Amino acid sequence: MTENSFRTAARFAAFYGALFLVLGVMLPFWPVWLKSRGLDAGQIGLVLAIGPWLRVIADPLITRGVDRSGQGKRALVLFAAISVVAFSGYFFAESFWLIVLVTMIYAPIYHVLIPLGDSQTMVAVVRDKLDYGRIRLWGSATFIAGTFGAGWLLTDRTPDVIVPVVFVGLLLVLAATLLLREQNAPARHAHPGGFLDFLRDRAFLYFVLAASAVQASHAVLNGFSVIHWREAELSGTLIAFLWAGSVVAEIILFSMSGAVVRRLGPFGLLGLGAGAGFVRWIILAETTALPGLVVAQILHAATFGATYLATMHFIAARAPDGLKASAQGTYASVSGVVMGIAMLSAGTMYGALGDGAFYAMSIVCLFAIVLGLAARRAAERSE
Repeated sequence: MTENSFRTAARFAAFYGALFLVLGVMLPFWPVWLKSRGLDAGQIGLVLAIGPWLRVIADPLITRGVDRSGQGKRALVLFAAISVVAFSGYFFAESFWLIVLVTMIYAPIYHVLIPLGDSQTMVAVVRDKLDYGRIRLWGSATFIAGTFGAGWLLTDRTPDVIVPVVFVGLLLVLAATLLLREQNAPARHAHPGGFLDFLRDRAFLYFVLAASAVQASHAVLNGFSVIHWREAELSGTLIAFLWAGSVVAEIILFSMSGAVVRRLGPFGLLGLGAGAGFVRWIILAETTALPGLVVAQILHAATFGATYLATMHFIAARAPDGLKASAQGTYASVSGVVMGIAMLSAGTMYGALGDGAFYAMSIVCLFAIVLGLAARRAAERSE
C-alpha cells in the first residue's frame, strides 16, 4: 500500500468510525429513549420506520444527483451538517408528533451518508486495491464503543442522556467528512437511459431485494430486543455486552474479508447471511438464556456482516462507472421499502406476540434465500 493509499484508507476509516459511533448508541438504545417519552410499541415501530420509508425517495434522488455532479465529498459534508441541525430538534421534542416531525427531517438526511460514503469508498477500493472490510471494521469498532458507553450511562442515568451523546457523535461525523477527498468524476456525459437500462438488470434487482430482506429481518432485534431483554431482567451492561459481542464477531469477519470474499463471492456471502438469519431468529424466539443469546449474537457476523460485504462487492462489480452512487442509492431505496415494512410489522407483532415476532423474521430469511438463488441464475444467464 502506498502512502497515498494509506491516507485514503485512514480517512474513510475515520468517517466510518464516526458514522457508526452514532449508530452504536442509537440502534440498540433509541427505542428506550422513545419509550421514555411515553410511546407504545406501535408508535415506536412507526417512528423507526420513518427513516427507511423516506429513504425510498431521498436516496435515489440524492445519489443520482451526486453521480451527475461528481461532488460526493461536498454532498457528504452538506448532509452531515444538516443532520447536526436536524437532530438538535430532539432536545425539545416531548410529544409523539414532534418526535415524528424531527425524525422525518433527520433520519433520511443522516442515513443518506451511508450510500454516499460507500460509493466513495468502493471507488477507492477498486482503484487502489484497498481492503473494504478492513476499512469498514473501524465503524464496527466504534459501534461497540457507542453501545458500551450508552449501556454504561443507562445503568445509572435516565434515557435523557442519549440525546446529547448522539449530538456530539454527529459533530464528529461532520468533522470526518471534512477530511475526505473527492473520489468521483462528474458523469454528465453518461447517456440518460443508462440508469434505466441498469434498473432492468434482473440479477441486480433480485440481489438487492434478497440483501434488503436479510437486513430487514433484523427489525425485531433492532427495535425491541433491548426492551425485551430488560423485561427479562438483563442489566443494561449485559445487554451492551451482547450487542458489542455481536459486533466483535462482525469485526473478525471484516478483518478477513479479502480472503472470505475471494472464496465465497457475493452470492456465497449472501447465502451465508440468509441461512444464519434463519437460525438466529429462531434462537431468539426460543430463549432469553445467556448461552442462547451469545450464540445468536455471534451469528451477527453472518446476518449483517456477510450480507453487507456481499452487497458492497456485488454493486462495485455490477454497476457501470458513473452509476456507482446511483446503484448504492437504489439499493438503499429498496432496502428502505423492505425495512419500513419490517419495522411497522415488528411493532405490531411484538406488541401482540412478544418474542414470537422473531419467528416471522426467520421466514423473511427463507424468502431471501429464494431471491438469492434467482439472482445467481439471472447473473449466469447474462454472462
